[in-house]
Amino acid sequence: MTLPAKRHFLQIGTQTVHYRVQGQGPVIVMLHDSPRSSRLHLPTMQRLADRFTLVALDTPGYGNSSPLDIADPRIEDFADSLNTVLCTLGIERAPLYAPHTGAKIALDYAARYGHPARLILDGLSIPTEPTPEDFIRTYMQPFEKDPAGAFIAKKWTHIRDMTRWFPWFEASTATRIPSEYPAEWMQDYTIDFLSAGPYYSGAYAAAMRYAPLPALEAITVPTIVGAREDDVLYSSLARVPADRNAALAIDPLPADPDAWLDWLRTRFAEGAEVATVAFVPPVPDLGRRVYVDGPAGQVLVHRRGKPGRTPLLLLGAPTPKPALHLADVLPDALPVLVPELPGFGESDALDTPSLAGFVQTLIAVIDTLGGGNVDLLARDLATPLALALVRTHPDKIGRLVLDGGLATGSMPRLSDLDLLVPDLPFCSAGSHLMQAWHMLRDSEASWPWYETGIAVQRQLEPMLGADALYDAFLGMLKQPAHYGDSVRAAVESAHAAPPAELPHPCLVFTHDRDPAYLGTEQAAAGLSAAVLTRRPAQMEDAVPAIVDFLKV
Repeated sequence: MTLPAKRHFLQIGTQTVHYRVQGQGPVIVMLHDSPRSSRLHLPTMQRLADRFTLVALDTPGYGNSSPLDIADPRIEDFADSLNTVLCTLGIERAPLYAPHTGAKIALDYAARYGHPARLILDGLSIPTEPTPEDFIRTYMQPFEKDPAGAFIAKKWTHIRDMTRWFPWFEASTATRIPSEYPAEWMQDYTIDFLSAGPYYSGAYAAAMRYAPLPALEAITVPTIVGAREDDVLYSSLARVPADRNAALAIDPLPADPDAWLDWLRTRFAEGAEVATVAFVPPVPDLGRRVYVDGPAGQVLVHRRGKPGRTPLLLLGAPTPKPALHLADVLPDALPVLVPELPGFGESDALDTPSLAGFVQTLIAVIDTLGGGNVDLLARDLATPLALALVRTHPDKIGRLVLDGGLATGSMPRLSDLDLLVPDLPFCSAGSHLMQAWHMLRDSEASWPWYETGIAVQRQLEPMLGADALYDAFLGMLKQPAHYGDSVRAAVESAHAAPPAELPHPCLVFTHDRDPAYLGTEQAAAGLSAAVLTRRPAQMEDAVPAIVDFLKV
């Protein structure tokens, strides 16, 4: 049985690098093209993991890696970063595989540093003349978000056209790309494109400006340059200077995917014979994002504040958007943990979603990052999860803050769960994207979001900033069938078990007009150590009460 790929973060100074690891055997490093991420390689990694340990990196600015702190980065800058990463991981000698944009990064890295034992390039652009700057500017449209979501339709059209024509902005029979993309591939491509966002053009534009011939002529690392017949870069094989450099070999490949996979398997094995490199992921730095091993997979946890006192575990469902907003305005002296709950964003879904499964996951976070004990704050739909956690593991929780969603009567109806958190199946017209965006916007205006009328209007100030909405939007798209698993478990729990008496010191926010706080005073009567206070409309204005209660 092949275990699934595991994800890791590596912190090098201010640079955060995200990568995936899967398999057993000699190490092969994998880069990706633009605007993709290591997500691109997951199907390939699954099929080759029985023979190799595959380490797939997210290029800076793509996937979950932070961008380079350079205004207009060059391929050389990405190659320098790659060298630092591979040396830090101790796998600089491992064979290196890279397609398209990644091929130019890998080529420059290998030519200047000479580290990899073998270089395998899959589609290398070798233009006959420099790419005009006007072409690059037109190709790399600015990525500008707006709170209304109008940019989504524009970017969806951009994505669709990139899979039909090259260049994408010249739609004609002459520029048509002869390829087909299944829905699953389009979903992953869309996630990668949107994850790169404003950094989408970084390595992409750098690759268009990079002239590879000098590096090809100078390289001493044994290098194979291949391409499939259906690759738009297939014609560049004829310009590889293999006649002038004995280190180079050319592999023309048929369009058949199985033949391509056999080629990879063969070339990887040849590279591994030259340099067998083992790999053990280093102990992760506890940066702003860290993965925790939960009962059903990995859980991504966002961290804020400085260590030194009992951490505050912040829960939001289905998205961590409100919890992250609060984490960013709390004092730095308070260490804060904000998990993406299983099924959302980068946190693996539970095999069988259940209240117990979510509680067990939170216990893993508490034990791994909280030293076994945390204070706890939950908002709205996450409140039933918090109550279940306190009921089942009272010794793990110190102080408790509840902000909405306490009373059963304030919760959405069980019969409305499919309305509350509908699946978001792929639609070639892009309607799933707009549905996700407007669900997030509507949830700031109404409780629950799908209802209309004065009675359901929220009285808290809406958080409609483009960046906050966008991060939550991406998290939903990454797991369109599971992002709402936590909400389903929470709502079912709220209707099955009204709040029980708890001895923990508890701060309960109330609001006499906001529907998420309906019945809060009556529900809080069973909390023997509860202190009730009115919820200000602005989250920032609630911070003093929270800080005072937690004795920060």
